[in-house]
Amino acid sequence: MNIARLRFSFIRVVAGILLAGVFCAPVTARQPDFPPPPKSSVRSVGNNMVINGRTTAIRMFVTQEDLEDVLEFYRELWQEPVAEGAPGYTLEDEAMLPWQLVTRVEDGHVMTVQVQLGQDEEGAWGYLADSLLPRDGEPVEGEAPPPSIGGSDVLSNITHNDPGQLGQTTVLNNDYSVSRNADFYRETYGDWRTDLDRALIEGHLHTLRFTRGRQNVVITISGSEDGAEIVINRVSRSLL
Repeated sequence: MNIARLRFSFIRVVAGILLAGVFCAPVTARQPDFPPPPKSSVRSVGNNMVINGRTTAIRMFVTQEDLEDVLEFYRELWQEPVAEGAPGYTLEDEAMLPWQLVTRVEDGHVMTVQVQLGQDEEGAWGYLADSLLPRDGEPVEGEAPPPSIGGSDVLSNITHNDPGQLGQTTVLNNDYSVSRNADFYRETYGDWRTDLDRALIEGHLHTLRFTRGRQNVVITISGSEDGAEIVINRVSRSLL
């Protein structure tokens, strides 16, 4: 089980929900109830992540409960509508198999559960994301995406504000080859120290790492018939 990759797929789902702009509710002072499923162990993935300009807290859970029991737990918890004529939650059970998603918007919070069967189809595991919506008229702000080739699409742009460092993870895609993207980033970071510049899997994957002072950038470019997907991780460390 590649936890890092699955966690990244979940972040992309949350980013997509926030970019869609389908939820609109004013932020209030009340914190909605958002417990983990019964019989679960929970750990924090990030308490102060900024996904496309919106503050998000993400937790990972593993539970002994069956997948259907987890879904039923949130269906019951969120059955009460938040507004007249609106559903208490939305359920997406086919678009991202094996993942199933339950989402509720309440008091300016977008609460999303992403869950699938556990290992050997025993129990279940997944993620809980709580994202704050901006107040009416409040601009959505965040770190600007890093440079990219013209025509690139930003799929997600996430800021991690951790003790002692500020991180940013950006995912883009474009119609260019892996080698063309690699050339672009070599030029872009030409005045930084190059720590890594390596082609893998017969040129279908390329990794670069650059450092300048307390900043470093790691870029992974993966190719396909449709072009390339680029993941850029930038970290700036404080003096302490």
